[in-house]
Amino acid sequence: MARVSTSGGRVLTSIATVASLSACATETPEAWDPESVRTAVEAATWAFHAADTARDAEAVIDLLWPDFTMLADGARVEHAEVVAGSREFMAGLELFDTEWTDVRVLALAPDVAVSSFLFRDSIVTATGELIRSRGPTTLVWVRREGTWRVLLGDADHYPLQN
Repeated sequence: MARVSTSGGRVLTSIATVASLSACATETPEAWDPESVRTAVEAATWAFHAADTARDAEAVIDLLWPDFTMLADGARVEHAEVVAGSREFMAGLELFDTEWTDVRVLALAPDVAVSSFLFRDSIVTATGELIRSRGPTTLVWVRREGTWRVLLGDADHYPLQN
């Protein structure tokens, strides 16, 4: 991991980490079209939204790489936990309504992009419990063999009054 020392002696992770990830993931030549990457990842992000609102755990799982990891409310969650948790969670819902706003996609390289958005969820469980929350989500998308999937995610849920 590349590091940069500041005059105060503190060590900060540099943007070179992202560049290293980009270099490892890149499957195409140097010339690339950031707009086509942005468009593809925006479509993949909305496919994620559609899978969520359809309560389709398998479609959500299919959008994740096997080495996916995320921070969910400050806790590290690995792929296997997400797979099991998504299946259990989605099976226990009557309704999953989520509004995503301020969706933004930043193309970092031909095969790496970041999407971020703000969500507002209204979830009704099979027992009739209403759960409402809001928060930010950031997803790091990587294209491998022509397929875009999420490699890294971060989401924080803040409860809303029911």
